[in-house]
Amino acid sequence: MSSWNQQIARLFAEHKKALEAFVARRTGNAQVAADLTQESFLRLARLPADKQIDNLPAFLFTIASNLVRDHQRQAIRRERLDGGEPSDELACEAPAADEQLAALQEQALMQAAIQALPEATRQIFLLYHVDGCTYRDIGERLKITPRSVEYQLRRALLDCRAFIKAQLDGSARTQRQ
Repeated sequence: MSSWNQQIARLFAEHKKALEAFVARRTGNAQVAADLTQESFLRLARLPADKQIDNLPAFLFTIASNLVRDHQRQAIRRERLDGGEPSDELACEAPAADEQLAALQEQALMQAAIQALPEATRQIFLLYHVDGCTYRDIGERLKITPRSVEYQLRRALLDCRAFIKAQLDGSARTQRQ
């Protein structure tokens, strides 16, 4: 074994763990650290045997530091090119098809519940919830007291809940049969 190969072997035995720990601290990845440490020793071994290097360990750590820098640049470049690691989040902000269908079904059920209300109660409900009228405005428009408006709105909500519950219970029974 030549003198240069003996120097590399001795350097490997003495500094491999320290070099790997140095690289691991900078990359945050033990596997990458092992690969870059090995590459550092390979690059040093490829140098001509007659090359005069005053401080081999320092030169080895410089090679490793440059490899870490190159690795980080490549990672950034890869991130920019392919958009990085795939995400669990949807790229589209729009609701999924099943969510849209559920919303349409809920809307249809609510419309049916409102249509099932008595005419006067339905009119009060729509004036309040759709047109945004106050109790007083509705009372003046329909010539009833604001207290009656409040009662009719409470009654409308209870009737709508009961209608929806009955519809849901009926569809659950139908599905079971």
